[in-house]
Amino acid sequence: MTIADLLSRSELFCELPAGVLNDIAGICREVKVSKGEVIFRIGDLSKDVFILAEGSVEIGYGLISADESKPGTIREPGEFFGWGALAGEGHYRLINALAVQETRLIIVDGVELINLLEGQPAAGFRFIRKLLAIILNRIVAMTAT
Repeated sequence: MTIADLLSRSELFCELPAGVLNDIAGICREVKVSKGEVIFRIGDLSKDVFILAEGSVEIGYGLISADESKPGTIREPGEFFGWGALAGEGHYRLINALAVQETRLIIVDGVELINLLEGQPAAGFRFIRKLLAIILNRIVAMTAT
C-alpha cells in the first residue's frame, strides 16, 4: 500500500481529493518503531503529525507501558495522533506516545502540511473541519470513560 493509499483511508485525510493526497504523500516519510520505543514525551517540540500504518501506539499523560492496552490506544491503520503539530511552530507535546508493538508510522511535518493546504483553500477548509470533528469526538469519548 502506498502512502497516498493509506492517507485516502485515514480518518483525517479521507475527504481530500486524490491530487491533494498525492501532494501530501510527497511530504511524508515512513519510520518503523520497536515495541516499547517512545515516539514522543510531554514537553517535546510538537513538529510532526503521525499516521498509523500498522501496529499500535499507547497515548497518555502519566506513565505508559508497552504491555498495557487502554481505550486511548491508536490501533487502526489510518488513525492519527500528534495533532498539536498543526498549530504552528513553537508548540510542545502535552501527552506521551509509546509503541505497544512493532509499529510502522507515516510522519507528516505539521508546518509543511498547513503550508501545502493554505495553497488549496477548499481542501484546507475540508481538512480543518474534519480535524475539529475528530478532536471533538475524541474529547467526548475520553470524558465518557
